[in-house]
Amino acid sequence: MLVKVFTLLLSFSYVISDGQVRQMVTSYNPGCQTQKCPECSPGVVYVQAKGDNDILHYVVSALGGPPTALVIKTNRPKERYQLNINCKMMASKNDTERKAAITLPSGLKEIYSYGVVFSRLFQYNDTADKADITAYNINSTKWRVYDFTEFEWQDITTWSSNNLIVMKVKTSGEVMDAAFYNESLVLQFHMFDHSDRSKELPHLLYDADSTQFDFTLQDIDTGNYSSARWGLETVLLGSDKKTAGMHIETKKSIDDEYTPGVFEMSNWLTRPGNEANGGYLQWKPVCYLKPGRARSVATKVDYTSLASTSDVNVDTFLQSSIMYSYFPDIMSVSRSATNFTFGLESDGGFTKTNFTSWTAQLGFGAPPEDKVSSLVVGVISAGLGLPVILIMFGGLFVIIKKKTSKEGYTDLDTDRSNIQ
Repeated sequence: MLVKVFTLLLSFSYVISDGQVRQMVTSYNPGCQTQKCPECSPGVVYVQAKGDNDILHYVVSALGGPPTALVIKTNRPKERYQLNINCKMMASKNDTERKAAITLPSGLKEIYSYGVVFSRLFQYNDTADKADITAYNINSTKWRVYDFTEFEWQDITTWSSNNLIVMKVKTSGEVMDAAFYNESLVLQFHMFDHSDRSKELPHLLYDADSTQFDFTLQDIDTGNYSSARWGLETVLLGSDKKTAGMHIETKKSIDDEYTPGVFEMSNWLTRPGNEANGGYLQWKPVCYLKPGRARSVATKVDYTSLASTSDVNVDTFLQSSIMYSYFPDIMSVSRSATNFTFGLESDGGFTKTNFTSWTAQLGFGAPPEDKVSSLVVGVISAGLGLPVILIMFGGLFVIIKKKTSKEGYTDLDTDRSNIQ
């Protein structure tokens, strides 16, 4: 009987869904007459994710250099769902046109807006093999800085589909030693219309208010850096005033069922203390050194302390990105920056496999949390309950056995006296 109950617990699977389903509508290079639009190169993707009472508007592009994902949450009016977007104006050299390239039509009201900008890549030669980017001076010969405004990107419309946006580097240019070319850097944004869990490690839980992205580096000439490692400079923005503070929280768990060996989850919050009405960037501290993701090729993802974008000189990159077309006064909005670094002491670094892939997600509302699944509950219950049951039955057996033995006992002296 116990075996049957235990088997039932193990076979029971738990599927998380909040019932929210969105209708996805994707368009390319809005404001241009054709999907392939040289004036908007490398292209702009606009996705409307329509819910029952609101709409999430995603605008994703590497126009201007820095790969950027802007998310605007609005109400859902009876008509005129679309943002006013003109990719030609976004690509314009005229500052006035750029500032007016993304606007809200009448009837569409913003609830909140946020987004992420990837500004620079840092390559450092980790000769000490400590996987600590802060141990090296940025002005030393052990550093190379790759500015995304100098990168050329392939046409985003070539690889993208209704629920997948793909940005692939074309070249990093002669100024950057042409270290990047073809598909040596790839960013993929996965758009979701429902709640589920990713099939790929680290199996992040997502919902209809989030989008996951994969950042991949591969087949890069690291030159004379025999111990190359990477850092990705990342900026998170929110539509609050710049005085609003952001925060990174790390939560620990006893369960590593979905990501073996990983017991942490980190959330970068645009509105700490009001998570339900803010944006977030979420990740687990793990990336992978081979395309076939597995625990055996996993290594650590770390991050530096949050910094002001002014202090780390990235405000010019924000003005180059498509964020500037929606936030023309971009210096007045809430924003902070960090460096995500990839690698762990003695793991061989990027040079060992010439491959690193990391997954995170951008979303609105309270970040999804891993719950202890029914499988784990069943295992724990069986592990703790079975010994208790055995002790109880064992004790009961001993009591019954003693009682039975006492009732069947005959005093030998009494028997002799009866015989005499």
